[in-house]
Order: sequence, then structure tokens, then C-alpha cells
Amino acid sequence: MIDQYNRYHFENNFFGNPKTCGALSVYQLGEMHCCPTTVVSPHCQQCYELTYVLSGKGKTVTNGTETVLSPGDCSVNFPGDTHSIVSDRENPLRYAFCGFMPDPGDRVWSMIIAELHRLFDGKNERIFRMKDENNVFYDIFTEINSDDFMSGEFISASLERFLILLIRTGRKEPETFYSSNIKSETMLTYQIQQYLMHHVCEIRKLTELESLFNYNYRYITKCFRKIAGETLGDYHTKCRMNVACKLLTEGQTVTQISRILNYSSIHVFTRSFRNYFGMTPSEYRRSRRTASESAAEAPGKTKDKD
Repeated sequence: MIDQYNRYHFENNFFGNPKTCGALSVYQLGEMHCCPTTVVSPHCQQCYELTYVLSGKGKTVTNGTETVLSPGDCSVNFPGDTHSIVSDRENPLRYAFCGFMPDPGDRVWSMIIAELHRLFDGKNERIFRMKDENNVFYDIFTEINSDDFMSGEFISASLERFLILLIRTGRKEPETFYSSNIKSETMLTYQIQQYLMHHVCEIRKLTELESLFNYNYRYITKCFRKIAGETLGDYHTKCRMNVACKLLTEGQTVTQISRILNYSSIHVFTRSFRNYFGMTPSEYRRSRRTASESAAEAPGKTKDKD
């Protein structure tokens, strides 16, 4: 099925004897870090399959329909689909995958599968952009060969949560929500501010605002600067930097953060961060750690003075 070697391939293949995980039968589970020339040739799906992009770029072809893949994208395939994957040569694809079949008698999984079919039946482009859900798959990878208490149920519950979030993403209609009642430059600017504040990790280019708000991008930038008193680009950077600081304090790596915030590379992110704060992300993390340690020691110092 895989036509070229890969940089890394972690696979648990249970097609001969599907692994029972709660209400699921897991057929395969793993991660692939492609080479520039990696091709997963067309094959017929025997089960439901999720393909979640961890990093890099590529494309997937489902029943003849080609779709570009980027970090955070999740592709859904149904039994009987013909499916293939091709990695990007410049930025090789790295993705997690999981093939499964639910217990048809399980009420929750029956609802999930029914909604997936409602959203996707008749559509060969079955991709939604998710928030950073990498850890979901890393946790499942840890559990798949574990004998820990209720490991199978943990895997089933993790995938259940992931698919519920995916379905919620698919049911949203942001274009109608954000553009239906905009009647003034002030309201337009406010809506854009709110959108960027809450969706900064989801937007790849500011020009995407055109289709979301049904206004020409040049008009959007002109209105924004007039009402907000700052450029759209500056506000976007501010939102990105706020999220970056939060993720740094939570322990995310600089590489992970640059990807989450859709920077083209870690170097571009680091330069942007340094230009904004006057220090690198690593220096910021160290300064926060030092401040926290000083605060923790403060009560002891006060006590010594007493």
C-alpha cells in the first residue's frame, strides 16, 4: 500500500484480529512521518478511518476528489471509500491514523456515526480543521498496548470525544453567523476583533476574512484601521502573541506553538515574538519561570525577617 519509505512509521495493525476497545473494534492505529516522495496508493477502506495531520502538508484523494492537507486537518473515510495520500515534497506530511468499526448496538456511537453520514454523505471532500488535538492521538498510542485499567474504554472515550468535536466543527456555519447582520463599519470591526480573538489558531491567512464576512479584504483593512486605530495585521499579531505566551507558560514547545499559530516556520515565529516582546520565546519562558520561583520563595523570605 505504501509506495515509498518513510522517515518514521508507527503502526499497530489488527486487521486479522480487531482489538476490542470499549464499544469499538480497532483495525489499525499509528503515526506516519512521510518522506518527500511518500505515496499511500489507492486502497479500499474496510472500516471507518480518521487521518489527522500533525505537521507538514500533502493531499488526500477520496473517491477521485483531491483535497489539500495542512496541520490540524482531519480527514474522515467511510467503509467502501477509495482513498490515497500523497506527501508534499517541500514540507513532508506527518499524520496520525485510526481505523475502527463501532458496536452497532451502542447508542452513543450509533448517534455519532449517523451524524457523520448526515454531514458527509454524497461528499468526497470530508475534511474539517480542528484545534490542536495532537495529544488525543499521543494518549491513544500510549494506551493501545497497555494493560492499564480500562485502557480499551479510554481509547473509545478519547475517539468519541474527538469525533463529537469534529461534528460540532462541521455543524457550525460561521459565514452566516458573522456576516448576516453587519450594518456598520464599527460592527464589522468589532466582529472581526471577536473572531480573531477566539479563532486565531484556526485562520491561516488574513485574506480568509473576505469569505467569512463577505467584504473585500482591502475594505476590511481600511475599516479596521479607521475604527480600531491600529492595523489589522498588528491586531492579528497581538492575538497570536497572547496565545503564544499562554502556551509557553503551559509547557508547549516553540515548534508546537509555531505550528498551532500557523507560522510558516519556527524561525518566522521566533523573529515575530522577538520583535513584539524584545526577547525570544525561550527567554520569555525562562523569565516567567524565574518570576514564579521568586514568588514562591517570597513567603519564606518574609518569615525570615519576622
